[in-house]
Amino acid sequence: MEKTLPENHPDMIRIVHAAHRDIAPKPPKGQANSLANALASALGNAPGNDEDLENIEFLTYVLSVNRASGDIDDEAFERLLQRIETKAGRAELTRQFTEELEAEHGYEDED
Repeated sequence: MEKTLPENHPDMIRIVHAAHRDIAPKPPKGQANSLANALASALGNAPGNDEDLENIEFLTYVLSVNRASGDIDDEAFERLLQRIETKAGRAELTRQFTEELEAEHGYEDED
């Protein structure tokens, strides 16, 4: 099993915070969401939708493993944290990492 950063490690905390930066907090119970947030959520394109959450989970794991193994230096880590702050950045980085993994291991994701 691959070594990952512990949950309370400062770099893991930074990964999780960066990956969730653009996701609006859920409104308190009993309060309505804004119309814009409700529409974006209904259309499935708001940060934090199902696909985005899968990307966050994948990127958190990949960055944690690679940071724990020393494969990501401080400068690259800072750039990656900036990229995962937005839904578009997470989607693009997930696509790039997936392509690299497929090329490296010789398989493709089954859709």
